[in-house]
Amino acid sequence: MRLTVFAATLAFLLWGTPAFAGTAPDSDGDGVGDVIDNCSNVSNTDQIDTDADDCGNKCDADYDQSGTPDGGDFGTFAFAFGTSSQEQCHTGVITGCTVDGADFGFFAFAFGVTPGPSGTGGTTACPNP
Repeated sequence: MRLTVFAATLAFLLWGTPAFAGTAPDSDGDGVGDVIDNCSNVSNTDQIDTDADDCGNKCDADYDQSGTPDGGDFGTFAFAFGTSSQEQCHTGVITGCTVDGADFGFFAFAFGVTPGPSGTGGTTACPNP
């Protein structure tokens, strides 16, 4: 499934048109069809998935892949707060490249909630819709 997402992203970068646009439902209107969208309820044209769990950053605050964002994930988030290194800057909603208050709002909203859904997921870390 990651190859499909790669192909869709490559097509978007080369031709400026999302692959499979218009051929499949797109619940979040980001131009990426639900079946290959790694965050199918939240618009994320960039499809960034820092921890490679098939769940896009914009709907994934479960950094330790336990199934729900919890205290362990909060520790990871707290450690990253205020940083702007490449390793840490994609831990939330990506509001620039510094983990800040907007990212905390995302994390607080996601705390205890199952990540996703993701058309490319289907795992505990990121279930399908």
